[in-house]
Amino acid sequence: MFGWLGGLWRFMVGFGAAAPWLFLGFLLFVIGLVLVLLGFDLGDVDRWVDAQGGWLEALGSALVRLVSGLVILLCLLTIGLAVFGRRTSERPGPGCAMLAVVVAYFAWFGLIGG
Repeated sequence: MFGWLGGLWRFMVGFGAAAPWLFLGFLLFVIGLVLVLLGFDLGDVDRWVDAQGGWLEALGSALVRLVSGLVILLCLLTIGLAVFGRRTSERPGPGCAMLAVVVAYFAWFGLIGG
C-alpha cells in the first residue's frame, strides 16, 4: 500500500480473515464521506434506500436461493463421488459425504425460503 498506511493496515488486520471486513468498513466509510461532501444528507440517502426496498429484497432473496441451489448441487456431487467414484486417494470419504448431507440439509431451507 502507501508506506506507513500499509503498515497500519497489516497491524489492524492481524490475521487474514479480518481483511475483508476491515475493507468493507473502510469502503462504507468512504462512500458515506463522499456522499456528505457532495451535499447529501444521510437521512435522505436512508429514505432513498428504504424506497428501493422492494426490489432490493427480491434481488437478495433470488441470490440466496441461487447460492443455496449451487451448494446443494455441490453437495450432491460430493455424495455421488463418495458413493460411486473410482477408488483413488482423491475420492471423498464417508465423513465428507456425511458432512455434505448435513450442509445440503441446511441449504435446502435457504432454497425453499423456509
